Amino acid sequence: MNPEEILRMISAKEDGGKRLDAAEVAHLTRQLEFVKARTYDVKYAALRARDFIPLSTEVDPAADTITYQQWDEVGAAKIIANYADDLPMVDAFAREFKSKVFSAGAAYQYSIQDLRRATKAGSSLDVKRARAARRAIEATIDEIAATGLDEGGLPGFVNHPNVPIVLPDTGNWLTATATQILADLAKLVGSVVTSMKSIFKPNTVLMGTSLFVRLAQLYTDTTNQVTVLRSFLNVSPWITNIDEWDKLDTAAADGGPRVIAYLRDSEVCELEIPLDFEQLPPQARGLAFVVNCHARIGGTKVYHPLAIAYMDP
Repeated sequence: MNPEEILRMISAKEDGGKRLDAAEVAHLTRQLEFVKARTYDVKYAALRARDFIPLSTEVDPAADTITYQQWDEVGAAKIIANYADDLPMVDAFAREFKSKVFSAGAAYQYSIQDLRRATKAGSSLDVKRARAARRAIEATIDEIAATGLDEGGLPGFVNHPNVPIVLPDTGNWLTATATQILADLAKLVGSVVTSMKSIFKPNTVLMGTSLFVRLAQLYTDTTNQVTVLRSFLNVSPWITNIDEWDKLDTAAADGGPRVIAYLRDSEVCELEIPLDFEQLPPQARGLAFVVNCHARIGGTKVYHPLAIAYMDP
């Protein structure tokens, strides 16, 4: 049932058979489209999983599972003599990984009186409810991307079981000196380069808000006011960005802060969102329109865990 049919049906029920005229129906239909457009335009900077994890939307929304293969090669060549017939064999094999796709949903509504007021005043419908539904779904996606979904077997980006944890030499960064923190950062980033044999080199460091604020105010050079963050960006041959994410304030196993160094690239990790956000046609429910909203999420896929490293200072 389309919006015009719903509007006519509700109007007929409420007014004892009297229906909205064509102009009123057209206005209300335009207002519902306006709400939809405004909802899609809203951006929420505080929900930052999409900023840090490359996005993939290639999976069909109808899919219930995501399957990907990881290929590897074995074997090596050797020096051979002329007419040799015992050349070493090489081979390639694939490991298959599967995970589920889940739906996230929320809804909002407008009463028939809300719609009539907008019609008579020639004004726009309030989009706050629609924005609240969009934000509720986006918050769910952000949380699953970061910390996973235990009941669904989806690991998160900040607590993936296959990502190595590098021990800090200094202990607590909230009390450590600038020199000690710089040494820990170098150790964390260097561990990725070493473990990946320079195949993947990290370009991003993420940390919780509390640590980021501390490092943004701790100076390595008070005369020139160079902070720890700026100093590390200046000296690291690989890191081009250091940022903060509140999901990392309590991401460590003991509930403490966590720091991540990784290559921000779709070859390393991806956030799978088969269906980003959709609003279904308004449904008549009593004397109101209910608009159901829906998204599909497959979680964070980490294809190369050694291209990422954690540290819990």
